[in-house]
Parts: sequence; C-alpha cells; structure tokens
Amino acid sequence: MIDHVRERGGARAQVAVTLEQFFDGNDCEWCIAPNRPDDLTLETVRTVLFELRDHPEVDDVRVELDVLEFAEFPDDEWPYASGVAVITTLQPEEVDALTAAADTEPSGGPAAGAEWLVDAPAVPDGHHYVGVWWD
Repeated sequence: MIDHVRERGGARAQVAVTLEQFFDGNDCEWCIAPNRPDDLTLETVRTVLFELRDHPEVDDVRVELDVLEFAEFPDDEWPYASGVAVITTLQPEEVDALTAAADTEPSGGPAAGAEWLVDAPAVPDGHHYVGVWWD
C-alpha cells in the first residue's frame, strides 16, 4: 500500500485509499483516530467503518491519508489517517450517529466532493461528501 500511495503523490498530497487497502495487514494501533480512548481498538474503528460502508445510503467510504511522514516506514508503522471520506445521501448528523462507536468528532459537510484528495471517490448523482475525522 505504501508504494501505491507514493506513486499517487502521497509524499506531498493526501491520497484516498479503500478500506481494504488501509486495514488489510494493518496492526498499527495509532494509525487512525488520534486521541481516541485506550479501550477503543483499531479493530473497533475498522468494524465501524466497514459497517458504515455497508449502509444502504452510503456509496463509498475511503480513508483520507495524511501526507506520508517517513521516507521509509519501519515494519511496525503504517501511514497515518485523521479522517475518512463518506459518499452518501445521509446528512452529517446521521453519519455521526453511525460512527459514534468509533469516537468521531462532528462530521463536516455535506460538500459536492473532495477535490483535494488524490483518488477521491466519485460522487454519484444525489450523493455528497461527508468528512469524518478524529481530534
């Protein structure tokens, strides 16, 4: 995944990756959801985001990676993400209710899209972007 993100310009821009790209093989507890409670595990965040993507009013959920912080990642490190892009017909408050178990902050949006993201998810007609993040 790191090579893919580098090829997409991740050393100088935020790159969006699928949930599978981000979570498969990832056991780095601190890689997403900064400042979350100690008892909120990476697996819980993963489960919440996959369940969100499966919601009938959600078209896609992509992890918004921060700019890559290392030239070479140590074996126990993973690219960092402070938020996710949700493509949905739901309003931000509804997304917040669906992500509460992951201790998210209030969502941003709705917006027409996420143009600043490399590989931003497509926004079908009738849908919009909602940004979910952690403080």
